Amino acid sequence: MRGDTTKVLIAGGGVAALEAALALRALAGELVEVELLAPEPQFWYRPMSVAEPFGLGETQHFDLGQLAAAAGASFTPGALTAVDVSGKRARTTAETIEYEALVIAVGAEPRSAVPGALTFRGPADTQRVEEVLTRVGRGDIERLAFVVPAGAVWTLPAYELALMTAARVAQGPARHVELLFFTPEREPLAMFGPAAGEAIESLLRDAVVEVRTGTYVDAFVDGELLLGADGSVPVDAAIALPHLTGRRIHGIPQTVQGFIPVDSRAVVVGLRDVYAAGDITSFPVKQGGIAAQQAEVAATSIAISAGVDVEPHLFRPVLRGVLLTGSAPRYLRREITGGFGETSVADTEPLWWPPAKIVGRYLSPFLGSFAGVEVPPEAAAPTGSVDVEVKLDEEDVSGLTTRRPPLPGEQTVDDVMHADPLVVAPEDTLGEVAERLRERDAGSALVCDYGRLIGILTSRDLLRAYAERVHPSEGRAREWMTAEPLSVPLGTSLEEAALVMSGHGFHHLPVVDDDGRALGVVGLRDTVRAGALPRLHIGLGL
Repeated sequence: MRGDTTKVLIAGGGVAALEAALALRALAGELVEVELLAPEPQFWYRPMSVAEPFGLGETQHFDLGQLAAAAGASFTPGALTAVDVSGKRARTTAETIEYEALVIAVGAEPRSAVPGALTFRGPADTQRVEEVLTRVGRGDIERLAFVVPAGAVWTLPAYELALMTAARVAQGPARHVELLFFTPEREPLAMFGPAAGEAIESLLRDAVVEVRTGTYVDAFVDGELLLGADGSVPVDAAIALPHLTGRRIHGIPQTVQGFIPVDSRAVVVGLRDVYAAGDITSFPVKQGGIAAQQAEVAATSIAISAGVDVEPHLFRPVLRGVLLTGSAPRYLRREITGGFGETSVADTEPLWWPPAKIVGRYLSPFLGSFAGVEVPPEAAAPTGSVDVEVKLDEEDVSGLTTRRPPLPGEQTVDDVMHADPLVVAPEDTLGEVAERLRERDAGSALVCDYGRLIGILTSRDLLRAYAERVHPSEGRAREWMTAEPLSVPLGTSLEEAALVMSGHGFHHLPVVDDDGRALGVVGLRDTVRAGALPRLHIGLGL
C-alpha cells in the first residue's frame, strides 16, 4: 500500500474494466488508487451492433480517458503482455507498472468458427451483413442459413439476426426466401430457461424460420453447409457466430483457449492479489451483464482487502438480455448457478433500467447519465412474467449442447493411454518439473491438486517461461501451466481424441474419471500409431 491507499491496476477497456473501476470508487473511495490500462482510446458499446444492419440501432463509442476520469481513475494506453506475480509488476507493450491488486479484464478475441461463412463479430461486420440483406432483397439469395458453431455458449445474437432478417423479408419484395437456423443446442436459446425457450420458439415459428437443434456445421463450401456425419444442406449464404479465444498473458495460468480460471471471489486460481472478470475468464457464458457481475465481485474482494467493511460478494451470475426481434424487444432474465433455485422470465417490458443490453449495477446508470438518459429510482414491475423453478449450474451450461455419439467398433483412449502419467503439484518449481520430465523422458506433466486435474505443463510452457527470464527456482507450475486443460473420459474414441488435439494444436490429452481425477494421458503419436487419423468435417460439440 502507498500509505493508506491500495494501488489497483485494471487491464482492459470494456464492460468489465469500467464496472470494476466504478464499483471500486463506490465501495472503497479514497482507499484505492485506480489505473485503467487499455490498448484503445475508445469504449465501444457493442451489443447493439446486431441491430445496425437493419437500421434498428447504432453502435456507440465514448472516449475512454473521459470515462476513466469520471469514474475516478487514471487512464494509461497500452496492452497487458505479462505479469510478475511475485514482484507485483505488470508488463505492457510500453512499460512496466507496479500494482498491489490487479484486475485482468482484457476480453476475448473473436475468430472464424465456420470456414466459408460470414462471421458476425460485431461492428466490423455490419457492412457485410448489410450486403447479404441487399442480395436477399434483390432475390439473389433464396436460402440463407444462420449458424451457431460448436463451442459457442452465448447464442443470442444469432437468434436476433435470424428474426430481424425474417422481419425484413416479410416487408420486402423477396418473400420466398427460406431462412434456416442451425445450432448444437438441445433447445433454442436453452441457456435462458424454459420460459424464454418457449418465447423464442414461438417467435421463430411465426417468422417461418426453420430450426435444426443438436446440429454441428463444420464448413460452408460450394453452396453446401457441411454437417459432418449428418451430410450437407444446400444454401446460398451463411452467417455464423465466431469462436472466442483469450490472448496469452505470460505468467498467468490460462486454458488451452486462453481463458483464465477464477474462483467465486473472482481471484485467479492459484494466485494472490490477481483477479479476472469478463470474457477472459473461463466461465463459459461470454456476455456483458455477466462480465459486469464478475467485475463487481472482484471490486468487492479488493475493497475488503483495502480495509472496507463490506459484506463479501460471491459470484452468483444472473443472465439478462434483450432479444431484438425487429419489432418489440423481448427482455430475458435467468439465474445460471445452482443452489438457489432457478428463475426464467420472458417479457416485453424492461426488467431493469436503462433498457439497454448491458446490465451493470454501476455501469448502466453511469452510461445513462453520460448519454443524457434520465434514470428513474426503480423500474416498473413487469407484467405477464413467467417464473420457472429449475436448477442450472456452470457445468450444466456446457451440457446444453449434444455430443457426437461413439461409433460401433471404434478404438478408444483406454487402448493406448499411458496409465502412469507424470503428476506434479501446483507449488512445484519449474526447475523441479524440468528435472522430473528429463528423468521420465516425458514431454508433459499433469498438475493435480489433491488428485484432481487442474492443469498441464509441457516442455513448450517451460521454454515460454525461460524466454521471459523466469528463474527455475522461482517460477511455479501453477503460474505457467495450461489451466483447466481439455480432457476426455474413458471410452472416448481415438478418432475424437486425435481431432481434439489436432484441432487445438497440442500433443497430449489427459484422460479423467467422472470426478476429474487423472487416469492417464494419450498422445497424438499414440493415435497415429493406432491409425486413428481424424476424418474431416465431424462435429464433436467440444
